[in-house]
Parts: sequence; structure tokens; C-alpha cells
Amino acid sequence: ARQKLRDSQGVVEELNKENEGLYGKVNISEVTIENLMDERKLLQKSVIESEERNHLIAQENAKLITDLEKTQTTLNEIAQEHSHLLYTQARKQNRKWENDAEVTNCKSCYKEFGVSLRKHHCRNCGGIYCDHCSRFRSSTPSSKKELRVCGPCNKELNP
Repeated sequence: ARQKLRDSQGVVEELNKENEGLYGKVNISEVTIENLMDERKLLQKSVIESEERNHLIAQENAKLITDLEKTQTTLNEIAQEHSHLLYTQARKQNRKWENDAEVTNCKSCYKEFGVSLRKHHCRNCGGIYCDHCSRFRSSTPSSKKELRVCGPCNKELNP
């Protein structure tokens, strides 16, 4: 009976040691679970912050795209205006004051000049027109005063 008691005490001691080892493992597992829970909370917070940053970046990106489209539209308008100005400048550079002796008809209505139909120079392009076709008055690039101009120049100078 004493032997059985000793054997039982040995088994109890072994079970107690095993129990202590299991308690140690449980404690380690609880700490690990707690650490993992803390890490999970940090990761969730990081995900939320990242989503907020993504939203702000998407808004900024949309604004930049809108600004880019406006800038491209403005650039296209400027390019068209530049092209028009180059064309206008080229036309103006080719203008010459026409010689009275060489012109016999109005450049617009083609009526023949004579005693009753006088010649008038357009003060913008230098062309020779009759009184009716050069009846317009406008300031020109060379003068702020309103001067006699032909119909086409009037349209050009007063769009």
C-alpha cells in the first residue's frame, strides 16, 4: 500500500509538473493572443488611415485632372489665337499703299473710278475703294484716331 501511495504521489507530482507546464503554455498563449489583438487593432487603424489618405489623394487627383483639362483647353485657345495673330500679321506685312495711277476700279464693288466716283485709300490696308465701300471709320494699329477704312478692314478691326 505504501508503494502504491508513493507511485500515486509520483504520478501526482508528474501531473502537477505537466499541469504547471500547461499553465505556462496557457499564459504564453494568452500573452500571444493579447499581442496579436493589439497588432490587429494597430493594423485596423492603419487600414482606416490608409483608406482616408487614398480618399484624399483621389480627390486631389480629380482636382488635378480638372485643372489639367482646363489648362489644355486654355492652351488650345491660346494656340488658336496665336495662329490667327500669325495669319493677321502675315496679311498686314503684305499690305502696300496702292498707287492711284494703277487702280481704275473699286476693290470691293468693282465700279470704275471717274469724275463722279472718287478714289479713297483704306487707312488700314492701303487698298483703293470708292466712297461707299470705304465709308467705315475705325482706329487702326497705326493710329488711335478713327480713320477711313474698307469693309473687310472694318470687320477685322471691330470684330
